[in-house]
Amino acid sequence: MIYIKTINGRQIFSDCRTIQMSNGTWVSNPTAEQIAEAGWTEYIPPEVIPTPQTEPDYEQVMQAVKTMLSTSVENLSDEDALAVAALYPTWISKIGEQVNVGERYWYDGKLYKVIQAHTAQEDWTPDVSVSLFTKISVEEWPEWHQPTGAQDAYMQGDKVSHNGIHWVSTVDNNVWEPGVYGWSQQ
Repeated sequence: MIYIKTINGRQIFSDCRTIQMSNGTWVSNPTAEQIAEAGWTEYIPPEVIPTPQTEPDYEQVMQAVKTMLSTSVENLSDEDALAVAALYPTWISKIGEQVNVGERYWYDGKLYKVIQAHTAQEDWTPDVSVSLFTKISVEEWPEWHQPTGAQDAYMQGDKVSHNGIHWVSTVDNNVWEPGVYGWSQQ
């Protein structure tokens, strides 16, 4: 407990383990009556009324915007998603967590889509883990990449560029290299 007493016009605070009595003697571990007799009273701090926060801080605003838009960005087309790529979570923030097919993540200035559900690992970066991620692009003739399975196979009408030639897939679930099967040269 803390006590207060005015001495020579100044307020003094003490725990009153040792006090000087009015007759000049010192007392260790005084009783409540001795503390009162020496002029000390229990200190009750004034009520502090908190100052309200009048404006949200930058981090609060950004978190609110991301939360508000998170459901909206999930439904965007790839082209629209690229326009607001900074609103997507970063891939690095997901390390150690489950990521699911179709989710989009920002990595190294680019937007990637998960094509195979997995637990994100530090060495499985989207730019090199082509069996787990596909880079989102709106190029009319993106470079052809070998699909790893049905999850990233090309669909009928998909356009690619391969060995300097433009190709259009003529079949769904196309995993063949252009020029081998399922592609027409443009």
